[in-house]
Amino acid sequence: MLSKLEQKLEKIERLARGSVLDRLLNDPLRYVKAIGYWRLVYPLTKRGRFAQASTFFGAKMQVVLPSATEIFLFGAKTHDSEIRLARFLLKNLKPGDTFCDVGAHFGYFSLLASQLVGEKGKVLAFEASRSTFGILQKNAAPFANIMPLHRAASDVDKVLVFNEFPALYSEYNSLVLPEIKNATWIKNNPSQPIEVTGVRLEDFFAEGKANPDIIKIDVEGAEPKVLQGTAHFLQDNSPLVVMEYLLSNSQNEAHREAVAFAQGIGYQVFRIGDDGGLSPCGNIEATMSKLGLDSDNIVLRK
Repeated sequence: MLSKLEQKLEKIERLARGSVLDRLLNDPLRYVKAIGYWRLVYPLTKRGRFAQASTFFGAKMQVVLPSATEIFLFGAKTHDSEIRLARFLLKNLKPGDTFCDVGAHFGYFSLLASQLVGEKGKVLAFEASRSTFGILQKNAAPFANIMPLHRAASDVDKVLVFNEFPALYSEYNSLVLPEIKNATWIKNNPSQPIEVTGVRLEDFFAEGKANPDIIKIDVEGAEPKVLQGTAHFLQDNSPLVVMEYLLSNSQNEAHREAVAFAQGIGYQVFRIGDDGGLSPCGNIEATMSKLGLDSDNIVLRK
């Protein structure tokens, strides 16, 4: 039997997969505001707009349109892989657990985890982007169990150059730039470099005596660096690691490298099913191709 949150997520999934008319009728004013800004205003101004969203799990959060249009409209991330990831967290995060969100962005998954781990649990939310971190910090403020951290998880403890894109593409912010030849949008929306302090997660966990049960990594090509900076912790412990995996993208080699590294220290690859459960996945790329997926969230488990 589905929990109330799983039922809400299921309803959102049906709505997001439905027709434009379905989405319009669900909340006409909000829909016109969001889509109108995305299609008409943003192309002219290239400026993001702050808005407040109500998540399916009850937390309010500030977002920036148009990059977080789906959260604004539905209260959830609605890509197939993000829906399944939310279901996975609903099934696997328990009261008292510690969740580490690497590449937290505005904090959607950090806020969800906060609700699931409860007062005795802890959420470590790492966000390297200066502007995005400001929003994450505001969203995390009402929740005592979330620790927002303006740091770039990597394989070194030193100041690093981080690339920030304009509002529409802020989820692509990263230590690693995609190859320009593979994406016209990068040519038209160049990134701005900033400096941010790098941190090895294994050092941070040791100093803070943190022992995450689940580590989520979404860092647009810097995944190998994150895992290399967490290697000893992963060898000595057995957290579940959730990682974005892209099939046909310039960052694909980085994701292959990250999976190979994890397998070298005893981890195996699992795919998140439609119900949030896990199934072994020997060849993630073949599976994604068969399912018509260009991106997915995989789980690494010992």
